[in-house]
Amino acid sequence: MAWYQIVNAKSDNYIADRDAEDLLRAFSAALRDADVPVEAEVFYGLTRSGARVYYFSLSPEAVALTERVLASYDATMLAAPPDLAGLEQIRRV
Repeated sequence: MAWYQIVNAKSDNYIADRDAEDLLRAFSAALRDADVPVEAEVFYGLTRSGARVYYFSLSPEAVALTERVLASYDATMLAAPPDLAGLEQIRRV
């Protein structure tokens, strides 16, 4: 499983909530019509500065299907799994 991090800039709650919903919709749309089984988990939390951070655990098949979404949200591929202590799991596909 590959791990990706997406950090949304700190902003007012309405805009940040809307951005989070757009992000999850984009991932769902990319994975919805998969011809092969894919695995994906999404975790959410806050950085020390208060920005929203999302961690995506993606199978190789999921990475291939979501490349465009990852690029458009400036995702960072992590070398190792992140510390998920204190984070909320949003979704498992």
